Amino acid sequence: MKPIARKENLKVKRDTGELFIEDLVNAKLIHLNPTSAYVWEKCDGNKEPNQIAEEMGEELGISVSEKVVSMALDKLSDEKLLVA
Repeated sequence: MKPIARKENLKVKRDTGELFIEDLVNAKLIHLNPTSAYVWEKCDGNKEPNQIAEEMGEELGISVSEKVVSMALDKLSDEKLLVA
């Protein structure tokens, strides 16, 4: 699965690595921690979760488990921030 982030009908504000997203369709405010924010921004439909984990690990200089990315994707899906 190559996830795609939903970008329509959202107002996004970044603050110290975290994202605050106002979902205009579902009328709710969503807070993403830096990990979930990073994953959401990498969901371009071209990368598998393991590729996102590898990129994150390279940028941070540490090993990042695919499970961390999967947990973030679950949150993004629950918040309706991924294209179905």
